[in-house]
Amino acid sequence: MRKVSLLTLIVITITACLTSIKSGFAQTDTLAPMVLSASGNSSTIGGFNLAYTVGEPVITTDVYPNPASPQIYLTQGFHQPVVAGAFNFNLSFTSESCMGSNDGSAAIQINGGAAPYTVVWSSNPSLSGNTIDSLKPGTYTVSVTDAHGKTKSMAFNILASNNNCLIKIYNGITPNGDGHNDTWVIDNIEEYPDNSVSIYNRWGSEVWKANSYNNTSVVWNGNNLQGQPLPDGTYFYIVQVSGVSYKGWVQLTR
Repeated sequence: MRKVSLLTLIVITITACLTSIKSGFAQTDTLAPMVLSASGNSSTIGGFNLAYTVGEPVITTDVYPNPASPQIYLTQGFHQPVVAGAFNFNLSFTSESCMGSNDGSAAIQINGGAAPYTVVWSSNPSLSGNTIDSLKPGTYTVSVTDAHGKTKSMAFNILASNNNCLIKIYNGITPNGDGHNDTWVIDNIEEYPDNSVSIYNRWGSEVWKANSYNNTSVVWNGNNLQGQPLPDGTYFYIVQVSGVSYKGWVQLTR
């Protein structure tokens, strides 16, 4: 059984043939294409009183030959039912990329039904978009409701990763006390506690070093080994993690 849904307006062109009884000649007027209102059973457009019935597409018109009150009757209305297609959606998702990253994501693609759609993610009911990210490992559901009130739901699992996250080293530090980049952050280095970090000036002298760098209690804040602020400039680092050495530069700007 097919389900009839919303009614769609049809643009029509009406040719009105009005007979003037007094003058004895026929007058033909062609109205520009128009869309009639969906409310009520009549509408006045272009000086003509149009009477219609909601139902099938317009196929014929009848002229009421009264010049004093010209009327055109649309014998089969102007609304056409639309057959609603099957309603479903496709779901794709990506699990956590590495341990503790909490970067799972999911996306849906809606097919059929009638817009607008309401999308609800179990992890964030206030989010109405077709995508979601920053998901921790776990089980989630997504529900989609179309304009007809038909709802479909689907569950999915974001899996935890057993892989260590790769470290990411940034090239800037601005220790001026504004709360932004006041320390030199090395992403994910806390997952490799057996590490060492050394900072060198342009002449190759080691000005700061530490073991078990963790971005919190052990972290470089732009000072030297004696706790004195280092001058602005370009410094060089050697970061050793699990037997691998990472070398590069970092710009200090206060």
